[in-house]
Amino acid sequence: MGAAAFFGYLFLSGSPLATVYIFCLARKSFLVLLSLASAFYWLVTLFLISALFRGFTPLSPSIGPYIGLVLVAVLIQEASRFLLWRFHKLSLRALEFVSGLQEHAGSELLPNDHFSLSLTHGLAHSIVHTLFFCISWLPLSLGDGTIYTASCPQMSYYLVCSLTTLGFSGILTGAMVIAFEGMERQDWKRGGAPPVVLHLLGGLFTLINFSQGGCVVSVPLVLAEGIFVSVFAGKVWWRCTDSREQQRRRYSSNHHGVSESAHTVDGDVTRSPRAPGAGAATLQQHLE
Repeated sequence: MGAAAFFGYLFLSGSPLATVYIFCLARKSFLVLLSLASAFYWLVTLFLISALFRGFTPLSPSIGPYIGLVLVAVLIQEASRFLLWRFHKLSLRALEFVSGLQEHAGSELLPNDHFSLSLTHGLAHSIVHTLFFCISWLPLSLGDGTIYTASCPQMSYYLVCSLTTLGFSGILTGAMVIAFEGMERQDWKRGGAPPVVLHLLGGLFTLINFSQGGCVVSVPLVLAEGIFVSVFAGKVWWRCTDSREQQRRRYSSNHHGVSESAHTVDGDVTRSPRAPGAGAATLQQHLE
């Protein structure tokens, strides 16, 4: 029974992340390396948050101190997200520079590539969160019994933890996609406030567990928010990639052959500027 429970909770909390990782990232070596670097970054961030609150433990078993803990932890993670964005922009410039040197011409990422990179950072954040707050506890479920809390006798501690972690995987991954897309457009109303609010709301939902039978309410709320954020991020991805791809194709059709044509002006040979996306295939090879 212990092994069955362990693997059941493990698959429940981690299988969606593993599925997305395998089908979307695992085939591209650059994204795999980026996910490892990003995961290390988030692991250090969570360790710093833990070290910060280590001096205040044990906290009083009431909701008040935990509200402060959630607020500070979310704000630190959101500040870390912004720092990660700055590093992300620098890495993109380096990647485009290297690709441009190899081809002796400018090149750019396709719209879909930008979202693949943001998805990579989002999955890394979610994976570290899952390891930190759920999987690290699961070995305790290998015994003959299980754990229930006095405020929630309806569901075991491990089931609540697994389902809550599953919901947060959708929240953190989707929020990363939304945040990076907004910051890419320099739209801070979309890239700044919504991810912070969504992350904070998910954290506050977990505090409902302090009330009697609260897990019956908090778990569905976190799961519903995770589904909502994931679907919304998917719509943002689809809308932006579709509109940008149409603009790129329209521009390319109007300037067909411009990137490869050379014109002689007063005996000097000049090369016309490339159309957007002309070097995207080259840069795509770096991602693979």
